[in-house]
Amino acid sequence: MFWILIIGDIDDPHVAKIYSLLKKKGEHPIVLNPFKGSENSISYTYDSLSIQINAQDNTVEIKRIKSVWWRLKPNLTSIPKTQEEFERTKFLHREWQLTLEPLKYFLNECFWINRRETDALCRNKPYQLHMAKEEGFKIPKGIISNNSNDVQKRISGFKQVVYKPLSYYIVPPDRILYSSIMTKDEVKQKSQNIEQAPCIFQEYIDKDFELRITIVGKKVFPIKIQSQQNHATKFDWRKDQINVDYEIFDLPDKIEQKLLHLHQKFEVFFGAYDFIVDPQGEYYFLEVNPAGQWLWMEEALNLNISECIAEALINK
Repeated sequence: MFWILIIGDIDDPHVAKIYSLLKKKGEHPIVLNPFKGSENSISYTYDSLSIQINAQDNTVEIKRIKSVWWRLKPNLTSIPKTQEEFERTKFLHREWQLTLEPLKYFLNECFWINRRETDALCRNKPYQLHMAKEEGFKIPKGIISNNSNDVQKRISGFKQVVYKPLSYYIVPPDRILYSSIMTKDEVKQKSQNIEQAPCIFQEYIDKDFELRITIVGKKVFPIKIQSQQNHATKFDWRKDQINVDYEIFDLPDKIEQKLLHLHQKFEVFFGAYDFIVDPQGEYYFLEVNPAGQWLWMEEALNLNISECIAEALINK
């Protein structure tokens, strides 16, 4: 009997969906959640190498694993109340990370969504933008820098400036740092903050609509997001993603083929791509998330993204 390893949280609706589909198909998924160490465990022994995973009342030797889906999200359950608790949380995270990362070596012959090395490089914003530009996509004019003078020079000709983080900043329960519009004066006033760490600053592109294009292997799911119809989502549709109209979009063949080629260059199996289409019909690449969300769009439009992921974990 072979198993499918999911590294993530069974309470994540995306994980729960795939887990349920796999069970219905007669497969044997096991979900390892490092943030619930009291309920899950992993053990390495070296008399002859043995790695065992314990979760959901099952014990699985990794020699019996045929595929892996890494769906590990930040742990947002609570805020550390003391410095000691904060350091303890960081320590536990490091210990789990150092224990789980070698699985990419020990399970090298398994099918992965996505392989750790390519996933890490794909989610890097400077790399993404370079690769998209090399592939021939338009990207917003901008700069990534912590040099305030360079930033101010670069944005001097922009009508509006967009600030974006290179990673994420989330404080439970609901404080999330999204992209935001800044004036040039605000950028100048924040020069000391900018110098603390590199930031992304781009020229704001007027939108006709936005696209979330999910790719699973070679299957493309383009979704049109009518973000400009809702005041709360005009700048960033993620701020109120439930109250936005979505529809299946007929992506031009030239754009689809170019995007599939970019996806192949990233060497990931799954990716969620965000684009802007301006009033003149020009397509602008914004970013790709190799672990992006899809479930709410799938349910709204009766898509089969989850089915494609489950089938890949079974048959690849």
